[in-house]
Amino acid sequence: MVRIARDKRHALLKKRIEENPFINDEELAEEFSVSVATIRLDRMALGIPEMRIRIRQKAEAAQPKLRNAPVVGELVDCIIGKNAISIMTATDDMVDEAHIVRSQCLYAQASSLARTVLNLPVCITAVANIKYKQPVTVGDKLIAKAEVMRQRDQKYYVWVTIRKMRKEVFRAKFIIESLE
Repeated sequence: MVRIARDKRHALLKKRIEENPFINDEELAEEFSVSVATIRLDRMALGIPEMRIRIRQKAEAAQPKLRNAPVVGELVDCIIGKNAISIMTATDDMVDEAHIVRSQCLYAQASSLARTVLNLPVCITAVANIKYKQPVTVGDKLIAKAEVMRQRDQKYYVWVTIRKMRKEVFRAKFIIESLE
């Protein structure tokens, strides 16, 4: 692999972290074919905080605008009426006897994120079309992204995908009705 000049790497690193603020140093090191230490030094030189601090900052920025909607996982980003992102790590209490995360845990993350992105005071999930595509095990970091596709009258159509390591493991289409 051809080595990228430091200035160019800094520009690419900054752009990559803006695109995906919860990418970790190990993934960046692999992507740029440098060591993790080099990525950490580059981040420090650019004034970019580590991943968990970036995630916390995004979550704190999203929180004040939301009603007290409980989100399964940690809310990372939310633009009300448009899209939202949450992160959840699979734990021992989520698995069945085959050590696979139960579908209701993924559904809970997807459903709560869909309701949160809408930020409605009173609503119900009228329809949920779900697909569990790939097994999830303890320790997997699950990134859920919700997108409001359209609205008709009091019905909102929300698409949610959950990924682990860039692979889609669960998806859902929701029709959520406002009861106001």
